[in-house]
Amino acid sequence: MLFCVHQKTMEKKTPTLSRTFVCCSNFLFLVSGFAVMALGILLLIDNERVLLSRLVGSSDLHTDQPLFYYMSFAVVGLGFVIAITALLGCWASCFTSRCLTTWYILSLIFLLLGKFACCVVAVFWPHLLGIEIRASKLVRALQRNYALPGREQFTAALDLAQTAFSCCGINGSSNYGTSWWRLQEVGRRELVVPLTCCTLNNTQLPDAFLNPQPQDLQLCQTLNPLEHQRARHNTGCLEMIEKWTQDQALIFLGIGLIVMLIEMSALLSTILSWSKSKPKRRKNLSTFTSTQTLTQSPTFTLESNHNFGLGMENSRSHTDGSTFCELKNYKLIGYQ
Repeated sequence: MLFCVHQKTMEKKTPTLSRTFVCCSNFLFLVSGFAVMALGILLLIDNERVLLSRLVGSSDLHTDQPLFYYMSFAVVGLGFVIAITALLGCWASCFTSRCLTTWYILSLIFLLLGKFACCVVAVFWPHLLGIEIRASKLVRALQRNYALPGREQFTAALDLAQTAFSCCGINGSSNYGTSWWRLQEVGRRELVVPLTCCTLNNTQLPDAFLNPQPQDLQLCQTLNPLEHQRARHNTGCLEMIEKWTQDQALIFLGIGLIVMLIEMSALLSTILSWSKSKPKRRKNLSTFTSTQTLTQSPTFTLESNHNFGLGMENSRSHTDGSTFCELKNYKLIGYQ
């Protein structure tokens, strides 16, 4: 008796714990969706990060806006899809609907496959996503676009890179010697390199690349390498841009892996809870059938016993009647 009571309490606790785990995982999944949307909005309003991505994206694919501008909208859309899917999972767990649970599981599987495919493409084929860093392409873009009318965004992105990374040009300051900015004298004639290539006094200010203030302008613009190396950045920006791109890729991949782990926990908890509910229903049905047969058997036994008793009484009455008739006939014969 005690064992049966303990078994019943364990059966009641198990679905409660599994459903609690499903609800917690779905809640974390919902929070991750809102967090991804918030990260997309923060990326969109981060002007410096978006501007620097102009040097990363392929100029053939992203001519109007930088790469991170489009990526921020994609991140917001992904977070919205995650939030909607998590709400579907919460709805399915509350109403315990098989149809909703099936759709929820399929949605989670498709989301996982899509994120996994994006991660693989970003690691092995980044050019398919518009991420392309080539020295020859960046040098050509510098020589054809820097400081020209209609190329203000590229100019600001390169000035920001030169100020933030303390570099000059792509491979060095010599890239400006054959640029249209220098040959067509778009800037001031006495400038050999842009002001952002010089060592600045206001480097710590966020808008230093828009209003550069060189420490020694004359020494920075001299042609003698021995003189301008103390007032000008000598290294190119290519290595710094590549390192910055790798750091951003690691951040995005880390966030994606965290969201995928939360999504995996939601998927596994839902599948386990769904698989546990099926045997319980079958067990209840079998228990109901066996109980029904057991409750019907005593009635049948009572009825059969009652019928058997009636048959015995009839047989006894029949036997008594026949015996009485034989005795009566015997007396009549003897009297005669």
